[in-house]
Amino acid sequence: MTRSKKIWLGVLTFLPIVCVIIYIICFALYFISFASIIEHEAGDASINNPGFLVGSFGLMFLMILIAVISSIGLMIYYIIHANSNPNFDSNQKLIWILVLVLAGGIGTIVYYFVEILAEKKNDVNLSNKQ
Repeated sequence: MTRSKKIWLGVLTFLPIVCVIIYIICFALYFISFASIIEHEAGDASINNPGFLVGSFGLMFLMILIAVISSIGLMIYYIIHANSNPNFDSNQKLIWILVLVLAGGIGTIVYYFVEILAEKKNDVNLSNKQ
């Protein structure tokens, strides 16, 4: 795999986590602004700002949608990669597939660092050199 493909795969691997962090920030802002609007509307019925609330909710929905779709896509890609890896025996394939399915986003990050970024060195028998 080329270096640029590894970099793009790394960016996509961390995309679901970044989207969830953005979601949490938007949720906190949404909750704070909603509480503020309710407090202000209790005293004055002329204050009405639904645009910010709808925009924040739309961004939250978009971030979760991107996180779910990219997470499922990455899990499928890594399962196919683990299953087609000629360096794995059947037990290693099963273990990696279970890690990817059961650990979710954390499993994909672990697989990326352990298997994708790790440079496989050619097996050199040092005893033949001596």
